[in-house]
Amino acid sequence: MKTLDELRQEAIAELEAEARAEKESGIYNLSDHGVKAFETEDHFSVEQDISAILADVKEEREMRSEGLMKAEKGTRKFATIPLTHIIEYQNTKGIDIMDAETSQNKQEMAKFRMWIESEHPYLMVREKGTRYNKSIAL
Repeated sequence: MKTLDELRQEAIAELEAEARAEKESGIYNLSDHGVKAFETEDHFSVEQDISAILADVKEEREMRSEGLMKAEKGTRKFATIPLTHIIEYQNTKGIDIMDAETSQNKQEMAKFRMWIESEHPYLMVREKGTRYNKSIAL
């Protein structure tokens, strides 16, 4: 019979192995983020309930305006972006902002930020024009 500590170690090893396998395969489980995919004869679409994300954005804006957020050093978050919006950007602009090279490209990230500011300002946690680097939260 295994001890509780041995069972715990096995469970941790199993989770770590699953995480490594998912990372190595490049597969991102969208259902973990509430994204539903639909395919019909003529198109493919995704849906996501972003009400929790919008509530988080609102709370973060309020905390920032009240001075309750700690000063950020280095990379600063400018928005919380739902996966469906990232997919929309990739489909309309042909640019994958989740790509490592793209996410390090200041020009592409500036274009992405301008798109968020103009098309989806309700996702911004900072006021338009506030100094930032290219941090987004998923």
